[in-house]
Amino acid sequence: MTRAALAIDYIDKVTEHKIHLPISLFKKPTNAKEYARLEKVLDQLIDEVRDDEKHPLAIVMQIIGENMEQYDNENYPAIGSDLNEIDMVKYLMKSHNLHQRDLADIFSGQANVSKYLNGERPLSKKQIIGLKKRFGVSSDLFVK
Repeated sequence: MTRAALAIDYIDKVTEHKIHLPISLFKKPTNAKEYARLEKVLDQLIDEVRDDEKHPLAIVMQIIGENMEQYDNENYPAIGSDLNEIDMVKYLMKSHNLHQRDLADIFSGQANVSKYLNGERPLSKKQIIGLKKRFGVSSDLFVK
């Protein structure tokens, strides 16, 4: 005797669209193949649910989307998440063709720039403001 797999079967009363969702779709993907399968299912659900938060499948769409997001976060960290503020300053200096002497006014001397870039000294509030203005970036880049 074989047992039927648990599933959610949905038939839209207006469009008569039929959707079969095995319970296995509710687990977080563990590899790219499972992720791709969930992506196809999520696309189908988005087409069906649209922006109707009260749709019977809205919660299914939410669960699958959150599981996919969790997989993404665990397997593909945000761009720059592995950079610290020293690396960010070094990158900004390189991309603007600047040397330590070019930041001496912000750090009150080239020796202080060197100490900061070598991890011997943290950034002060004044230095963060100076870097923000010099490079036209958010001060959030320099605060962890």
